[in-house]
Amino acid sequence: MRFKKSVIVLFIFIFVFICGVLYGIKGGNIFSELLGIFFSPVWKSGTYISDKFRKFFSDYLFLVNLKKENQRLKEEILFLKSQLNYYKEREKIYRKLEKFYKLSLPIKYPKIAARIIYRPLDPFSRVIFIDKGSKDGLSSQMPVLASAGGKAVALIGQVVEVHRTWSKVLLLTDPSFAADVKIQRTGDRGILKGKGGNMCFLDYLPSYADVKKGDIVITSGQDALFPPGLLIGHIVSVNKKLVQGLFKRAYVKPIVNIYNLDIVFILIKLPQIPL
Repeated sequence: MRFKKSVIVLFIFIFVFICGVLYGIKGGNIFSELLGIFFSPVWKSGTYISDKFRKFFSDYLFLVNLKKENQRLKEEILFLKSQLNYYKEREKIYRKLEKFYKLSLPIKYPKIAARIIYRPLDPFSRVIFIDKGSKDGLSSQMPVLASAGGKAVALIGQVVEVHRTWSKVLLLTDPSFAADVKIQRTGDRGILKGKGGNMCFLDYLPSYADVKKGDIVITSGQDALFPPGLLIGHIVSVNKKLVQGLFKRAYVKPIVNIYNLDIVFILIKLPQIPL
């Protein structure tokens, strides 16, 4: 018991002694100095933790902002890619239009280019829709053509329905299509009709007509609908059996692959029928 009291007294003495020394040296507030001595480790620990927390929070905000910036850059890259693809497509269309307007026709008719805006998925449908209409000078029955390679053009159909900003085109492979045509080599005439798929047939050829596989079929200009000399296709086979005992029938494959087209052009004036 007496030993404990002695220890307490000694501790108090040492404490007072230290306070006196500090007061004499620093000339400041003794209690502030003591608080500094006893709580300095705690303060240092608190400061360390606080600094670490601030750094963590700062790094977190940096990463969040970096993620947002990355997302923004990704969106910008996607936008620029879409713009690049758009302008590439526009350049392709421009090149095709430039080529189309340089094409030569057997007879000079004003022509206007049009883009195919819709092609039905129905395999039995033989129509397309284009982005030109009455405001562009189109009317029903106008011939529709496409490039056949090089400077040649070929007939692919006819305008059958016209609206202000778009029109419907009946393709020559449709069973309801008909045109007066002839064999380029011999001049023998017949009526071209659509067969469906990517084929046509040539009816009412004279029985004496000298028709061979590979012969080129062109418009005759005798139906007041299509100008003469437009390419259509070539003969792929001839039916030797006469139709009604009077006429031959031949099968024609169009020169143009209609289902790969994206641009066509329309002859906006028809030939005048002489009186």
